[in-house]
Amino acid sequence: MNKLAKFFSKVLPKKATRSQQVDLAGSNNIFGSIATSGFPFGTNMDFIPSGANGETVSLTGGNIDVKARWLGLSGKVMQYWAYNYCSPLATVIDRIAEADTNGIIRFKEDEDDIPMKKSKIRKIPYLARIYKILNNPNPIQTKDEFNSQQLVYCKVFGYCPVLCISPAGLDKTYTKYMFNLNPYYCNPVYNNNYDIFAENGSKNTNPILEWNISIFGKKYTIPASDILLIRDGYMDKIDNTGLPLSKVAGLDYFISNICAAMEADNVLLKKKGPLGVFSHDAKSDMAGIVPMTPEAQDDLQEQLRKYGLTLGQLQYVVSRNPIKWNAMSFNLRDLMTKETVKQGIDGICDRFGYPAELMAGKNATYDNKDAVEKQLYQNNIIPFSLRRMARYNEFFGLNETDYSVYMCYKHLAILKEDVVKASSAREAYSNSIQIDWEGGRMTWNECRDLQELERVDGMDIYYPEYIEKYPNMVRGAKEGNATKKTKYDRKITKPASEDTGTEE
Repeated sequence: MNKLAKFFSKVLPKKATRSQQVDLAGSNNIFGSIATSGFPFGTNMDFIPSGANGETVSLTGGNIDVKARWLGLSGKVMQYWAYNYCSPLATVIDRIAEADTNGIIRFKEDEDDIPMKKSKIRKIPYLARIYKILNNPNPIQTKDEFNSQQLVYCKVFGYCPVLCISPAGLDKTYTKYMFNLNPYYCNPVYNNNYDIFAENGSKNTNPILEWNISIFGKKYTIPASDILLIRDGYMDKIDNTGLPLSKVAGLDYFISNICAAMEADNVLLKKKGPLGVFSHDAKSDMAGIVPMTPEAQDDLQEQLRKYGLTLGQLQYVVSRNPIKWNAMSFNLRDLMTKETVKQGIDGICDRFGYPAELMAGKNATYDNKDAVEKQLYQNNIIPFSLRRMARYNEFFGLNETDYSVYMCYKHLAILKEDVVKASSAREAYSNSIQIDWEGGRMTWNECRDLQELERVDGMDIYYPEYIEKYPNMVRGAKEGNATKKTKYDRKITKPASEDTGTEE
């Protein structure tokens, strides 16, 4: 017995000093392990709920006394990092911004859909100034860069404050430069004198008094009157500033699941987990079965680094000791990481109104791709541009004039098909009105009402009365169409007596 005890005392260490450390920082981060190096918060924060009163699960390993707190996407700091670390979210936002760059800045008069010509814009000084600043916002950005950045800020944070620099004492049409301010660095100051019943033009009509901005260590205070605020969200934050809540808020689980699933795929591809267990081959001898010492385990792990699936590694193990291999298998499809990522992408697309079919080429066929892209413009790009340009019109004072600025997308090939269809429908509609007019069933002004045109004084008359009242107009119209008559001219024009081939 003493010999056996001496044997084990030599084989086994007197005191176990080796312990294996597990890093749970990635488990505690909503964006996964990839964010732990650049994320500004500690790893003792999480978002996994454990109760109905806001309790959260702590995954901090040894720091069991540190309680995790909820880290959601309702704050602008987390929204900024979500755009940085969640690739599908950034992809959806960037593609919306790129689609918006196809718009062209136009001016129109009253409710007319016909854009104004540049020659006419130049003759109106304040329109010419607005047109110039919108096409050349600042020295460091082009128009497309400026607009795309503005849209990205709106989608990520829910709003974008635009600094408009103009000479003192002059109206906003004299603006010289426009800069998009990153909401990450901007903090609004609530106006304590804000009154929803205040008269227009009063400072108390704006819930924000001023903006505090910190850039490169320098702090600036900008009056709210110099900020053109572009909003994207619909639900206001609960902070009395009137700023909307970002659409990123509420995507916590989708974004976290995407990051976790992509990290799991990466780990499985690079490490592949434990493929099996090396152990002593169970053979009875005088000493029985002796477990591997920690030093032997470390040596074995170091030796296994030489083996793998890369070209520079070995594929076969040659051992002088009796070692038994216990294979371990795992069905990777059981994790359903691909399905998890797709579900998360669909949730992000639904939140931002972006067609999920455009996120993967195999989901959008040649037949339905045009319809999906058309849906993107009709239900997303154009409605947001209308809201955004309404802010521009209000800021520059155009809402008090007969002119307005808007973004035009009619030149796009994907939308031209609708223009052709609308033109054909309008032509058929006008022709049907012409038939009723020439058939004497409607007055001239009633025809104009159906075409949404203004009435003409003294024209509440039918076609027979019109012929009697304006015979020269009817005769001139017929002579002008003598070479090319329409089917309606042929219907209403009776053959003359000399054309019948008979004599009276």
